[in-house]
Amino acid sequence: MLGGAASSLGLVAWTSGDLDTARRMTADGMANVRLAGYISPAIGGAIVLADIQIAQGCLHEAMTTYERGLQWAMELGAPVLRGAADMYVGMSALHREHNDLKTATQHLLTSQALGELAGLQQNPYRWCAAMARIREAQGDLDGALDLLDQAERLYDGNFSPNVRPIATRKTRVWVVQGRLGEALGWAREQGLSVENELTYLHEFDHITLARVLLARYQSDRADGSISGVVGLLERLLKAAEEGGRKGSVSRNSGIAGDCLSRAR
Repeated sequence: MLGGAASSLGLVAWTSGDLDTARRMTADGMANVRLAGYISPAIGGAIVLADIQIAQGCLHEAMTTYERGLQWAMELGAPVLRGAADMYVGMSALHREHNDLKTATQHLLTSQALGELAGLQQNPYRWCAAMARIREAQGDLDGALDLLDQAERLYDGNFSPNVRPIATRKTRVWVVQGRLGEALGWAREQGLSVENELTYLHEFDHITLARVLLARYQSDRADGSISGVVGLLERLLKAAEEGGRKGSVSRNSGIAGDCLSRAR
């Protein structure tokens, strides 16, 4: 099937960091399987497409993708299809990006109310991860970690590259909690350093490493130099710009600004 082939090529491109190609191939694959009458796979493709759009910093387009997928899953007069619950989880994550925690929470509750049969295989994992981000924003860091533990047990990437590992998300919460020993332990276990060769699959890990090292520098300026963190962020920023990953560019710029202000 042409749709399946295009979708597979999209996943390969996404894994390599070629997001423009990944977006185009995924959109083509999603359109082809829908035209062939396979609506649930098209809805699954919408999740992948929206993830790519978010990485590119195209949040409005990602919301449109989720809303379109929701329309396919909940057509009037037809049974609710698998994937409807996933669309609400995706929309929740976008509202969380805009700090609209009330709407983000409501979407997750709506997703939950639709029931297990309305979700694709990865939905329980994504639901827990999305609620964890809301709990973190609300200051309930222990609650966020509990949800991330659940997400880790439920993880199902559905062939998508694991570009935001749960262990890395937990490390970010540890940094906020001041648990630098555990955060540094994570970095050692992953073999991360400011000198690592950069790849798209580990971009989120390296951005997190920069947060960990910045927190260590703030805690004890005698413990390591901030120059290595700045150098890492400069390399990450260049790679993200060249790869068209505006979401990563924005995150890197913010951390780099923190680094420079602390260094002064």
